[in-house]
Amino acid sequence: MIGGQDSEDYYPLTWVGRFPVYLTTILVAVHVVAMIGVAICMAMAGTSPLTNPLLAPLAFSGERVLGSFAIWEFVTYAFLNVPSLWFVVEMYLLLMFGSEVEKFLGRRAFIWLYLALLLAIPTMLTALTVFGVPTLYWGSGSIHFAIFIAFAVIYPNAEIFFGIQAKWIALILLGINSLQSIAFGQWVAFSMLWMESACAYGMLRMGGVKGFELPAFRADPQRPPKTLKARPKKVGAAGSERNDPFESIDPLLEKISKQGIGSLTKRERERLEKAREALIERERGDR
Repeated sequence: MIGGQDSEDYYPLTWVGRFPVYLTTILVAVHVVAMIGVAICMAMAGTSPLTNPLLAPLAFSGERVLGSFAIWEFVTYAFLNVPSLWFVVEMYLLLMFGSEVEKFLGRRAFIWLYLALLLAIPTMLTALTVFGVPTLYWGSGSIHFAIFIAFAVIYPNAEIFFGIQAKWIALILLGINSLQSIAFGQWVAFSMLWMESACAYGMLRMGGVKGFELPAFRADPQRPPKTLKARPKKVGAAGSERNDPFESIDPLLEKISKQGIGSLTKRERERLEKAREALIERERGDR
């Protein structure tokens, strides 16, 4: 599994009153502070980050990286965000869904995921520059959209807006953003959107998270679909049921959907993990 083994990774870094502070919370704070700095710089020396002498060197440019070894741009580009309503929405989504991803994966695994998403964009743009494609990129929208994709992979059936499940919202947003990029000829943004989403999806799948799959059309309508057979309950000598990892999982899933993965106790986490491992073994046996 992609998550770490240290149980401390799944708990908040600290508490501010009754508010838990996760690594995601700190990331949101850093992005907000950086946005305020961008606003001040724009007020002092120009209204566009790309023409502002204070901000332009922070955006990612493949030409500058290869020509002047401006390696800091591999990180600074993501913190170059202008004040806007979309930025507020982006930070809210990062706080809400990013914290749930962090609770599920653990802090260290979440760091690796965020670093992979952070570095994937400049790495690909540098490669395009080598082949003569001019590249200029700034902002964190694709990174944080990929964090939502990660949430949808972990909790595909979680109902978010008006009872719509996370997996369908992720696919709808991916489609709308793709069409918008195509309509305006923003092929670099289109490539970054899909690359980041694929990176988040692939890392979680390789880490053992099953994720969501689209419904498959059956080639043989006469053949009944494969179903899981009910497992008989084993009763011990004392007449009580033995522990079955598939028992009482629905209440745990309902608790996660309402209160988040961090609300589970250590014993509940162990039960959920046993059920996941048993399901993986069963699927392997059915293949």
